[in-house]
Amino acid sequence: MKKLFTIISLTLAVITNAQNTFTAKVMDSKNSEVLIGASIILKGTTNGASTDVNGLTTLKNIPNGEQVISISFIGYEAKDLTFKFPIENKKTHTVLLTAFETEIDEIIIEATRANRTVANLPTRTEVLTDEIDEAASMEAGKIAHLITHSTGIQVQTTAAGSNGAVVRIQGLNGRYTQMLKDGFPLYGGFSGSLDILQIPPLDLKQVEYIKGSASTLYGGGAIAGLINLLTKKADKDETLLHINLSHIGAKDFNAFTSKRFGKWGFTNLASMHIHNPYDADDDGFSDIAQVSKFNFNPKLFYNPNKKTDLYFGATISKENRKGGSMSKINNQNTATYFLDEQESSRFTTQFSANYKLAENKTITLKNSISSFDRYINIDENILGTSTTFGGNQFNFFTELNYTINTQSQNINIGLNTLADKFTEDNNQSERDQEYQTFGLYINHLWDVNKKFALESGLRSDKVAAKSLNSESGGQSFILPKISALYKMTPELSIRLGGGMGYRMPTIFNEEAEPYAYKNVRTIDFGNLIAEESFGTNIDFKYQSTFGTDNILLSLNQMFFHNVIDNPITLNE
Repeated sequence: MKKLFTIISLTLAVITNAQNTFTAKVMDSKNSEVLIGASIILKGTTNGASTDVNGLTTLKNIPNGEQVISISFIGYEAKDLTFKFPIENKKTHTVLLTAFETEIDEIIIEATRANRTVANLPTRTEVLTDEIDEAASMEAGKIAHLITHSTGIQVQTTAAGSNGAVVRIQGLNGRYTQMLKDGFPLYGGFSGSLDILQIPPLDLKQVEYIKGSASTLYGGGAIAGLINLLTKKADKDETLLHINLSHIGAKDFNAFTSKRFGKWGFTNLASMHIHNPYDADDDGFSDIAQVSKFNFNPKLFYNPNKKTDLYFGATISKENRKGGSMSKINNQNTATYFLDEQESSRFTTQFSANYKLAENKTITLKNSISSFDRYINIDENILGTSTTFGGNQFNFFTELNYTINTQSQNINIGLNTLADKFTEDNNQSERDQEYQTFGLYINHLWDVNKKFALESGLRSDKVAAKSLNSESGGQSFILPKISALYKMTPELSIRLGGGMGYRMPTIFNEEAEPYAYKNVRTIDFGNLIAEESFGTNIDFKYQSTFGTDNILLSLNQMFFHNVIDNPITLNE
């Protein structure tokens, strides 16, 4: 009987020895946000667990004695903690992890200028990162496919012959979407229907979407929202080569390189795209136009010290495109008669200087110059009726921004000026148009507490527009906005926002594109006033792992309402 008791006692001792547990809550050391999916492992074993949506996890089956527990999360410095088990006080241990200087998992949104992650922005914002490489391999010559990876984004063809297309956000016409590259307004206007067809994605690191009026941030044109394309910086040595050959006649040759030389850095994208005309349904007309184009995008970076960042970039591109009758494209005589032929070229420069006045205060100066030339010729019928239109669009942008960023608040104050001028070819100056915009803005983001954040902004723009025969006399716009984020639970959050916007009258609308602007009259700035808008949106997001490590459910529902006064339409 004594032997039996000893055996039972030893068995209980072994069981007790393997039943120690360790409960932890893993959080960001800077903002105390919980880290979902952080790993906790008993060092030297395969015994591990992951944190849930509340940042909590429990590690079981820990032997007695001194043990080392390792906690890690992508983008953060791992931490090793030593404990002697069994622990007398079985409390929940708070573990604070520090993010790396290059926060690879904390995606900072630059379009809002608020230096905040997606999860903490009251403004409805989405971002693409990992999807870029996949989309680039599918369509290496343009971003038209890539940008549709976000809900509520549509690419609409505006001209069947040339395959011209625009981006629609929340169902609004493409002219109400503003597109930026690294925060610079390089697109739109005369180039609007070709922009997403001419930008290669290989040098992009991030695509940002603001859904809802963003005119308070960037001025006129962002009534539906904006898309900001962020290019890669010279953070590391990297070389990418991409060659694509398609059975429908596409050929892509792309090369991206990034080099770092001490305080200097350099990136460059060289891209060539060739596409033979393709008639998918054998009706004699091209479904995909004949295209040949190249892009050359060098950027030079200089960081003289830890407080200063400078870069200078340029874009050089040229494209020829033909669409319509397959026989006409191939220079054959036929009864099928329609040809849309276009030539375009673009040259841009971008300059940015960023200086830290203090740990939480930064001043930024930006400047861009863009020149876009385009020629359109449409052969309409066998009788020789044709329409030609061409010209140069030149714009000049300068912005000065001052940012104060603390743990709970972010304030942006800035001013900018934008000059946009279109000059028609062949001395046809009647439809020439010119805009001068001067704007002042302030934007404030306040993390009231861990559950509630508020963002408000105000912008004032003064726009002077003129054509050959008319002038606007100067129109003023006051553009307020407000957005709120409330995290009801760790799984459920609600965003509510509203703002105002405007768009100046212009001959460049997607309705006029298929006609090559034939018979489109010059803008009478003396009588035609700007389109003005008011938009609201509410967004519900639910995300949960249900306490498991291999299940993630994410639900998102957005409702929006927009009112546009004085809409400009194309009339007979």
